[in-house]
This record gives sequence, structure tokens and C-alpha cells, in this order.
Amino acid sequence: NLDIYPNPSKNVFNIAFISDDVQNIELRIINVIGEVVYSNKLNEFIGEYTKSIDLSAYTKGVYFLEITTNNDMDNKKIILQ
Repeated sequence: NLDIYPNPSKNVFNIAFISDDVQNIELRIINVIGEVVYSNKLNEFIGEYTKSIDLSAYTKGVYFLEITTNNDMDNKKIILQ
């Protein structure tokens, strides 16, 4: 139940998800050469999460949103125009 919008975007991406269980969550945005351009750790998080992330300072192109939880990892492609 991960939403990333708008995608593609010219500068700001909104990330939203719901965690039904208490868990540690790490969000990272990684560029195509593997550099982490954004990172956020949520300890013992439960509930609804929403965050706007401004990537206007970064080069246009493809990035990957990586979300790691206690027992899972999810990757989504985001495009900065």
C-alpha cells in the first residue's frame, strides 16, 4: 500500500503508506550509481506515514525509493524530470 505521487515529478515527491504493525522502517532514495540522496529511519513506527521530499537540487533522471522493514524490502522507481 505504498503511494508515490506525482511520479514522474519535476521536484517534489509525496510518499504515503500505512504500517499495520509496529516495526522499524528505513526509507532511502538512491540514484542510479548507488548514492543515497535521502534517508529517514522510523523506529517502532505504526500508523499512517506521509512525507514530501524535494529532489529539485538533484540531477534529472531515475531514482529508486527503497523501504526496508523488519522482514521485508520494497523498491519503487521514481523519475525526476
